[in-house]
Amino acid sequence: MKIYFARHGQTDWNILGKVQGTTDIPLNENGIAQAQLLCKNLEDRDISFEKIYTSYQARAVKTAQIIDEHFHTGYEIVRGLEEMNLGLFEGHTWDEILSLYDEEHKLWLSNKRYNCTPDGESYQMVMERLFKALDYILGQHNTSSDRDLLIISHGAVIMTLLAMKRNIPFEESHTIEVDNASPIEFSIEELKDIRTRL
Repeated sequence: MKIYFARHGQTDWNILGKVQGTTDIPLNENGIAQAQLLCKNLEDRDISFEKIYTSYQARAVKTAQIIDEHFHTGYEIVRGLEEMNLGLFEGHTWDEILSLYDEEHKLWLSNKRYNCTPDGESYQMVMERLFKALDYILGQHNTSSDRDLLIISHGAVIMTLLAMKRNIPFEESHTIEVDNASPIEFSIEELKDIRTRL
């Protein structure tokens, strides 16, 4: 079994460069088209998954629904897969954040893994809740199966996994690109290894 993570399709706030976090912004028309293209991408790569799991946020749920309409595997909303809570940064562009919350931003950047955004989460907190969600998800399946799982989540959540997988410090996490509606593969062994380093 492999676990494929995919970020939801595009939203209007993605285009505007606004930080979304827990703010529940729906997919735009392009985001819906991206989710439909993700179906084709999965089909072309012959990825056969047993079930879809998704964050509860509207942009992720809609992405999961579009994929389920194509593959008919069923989907389940699981707490812990939602986007990082970015607190006071949400609703602002990064330029606005630097202007409004310069000191708070500097403090966060000084130790991005463990420092929280103002009124928000740290990346460590995101990883801990993510792995609780993964414990639940993997507990529903035979992990030695040759059928995979698809998890629809968010940019910061997937970025934490990629940073840990590639041993990239969180202070350099801005170098990691997580495209909308593009599958990213993890083996069970890779996820187990990341867990040991939480």
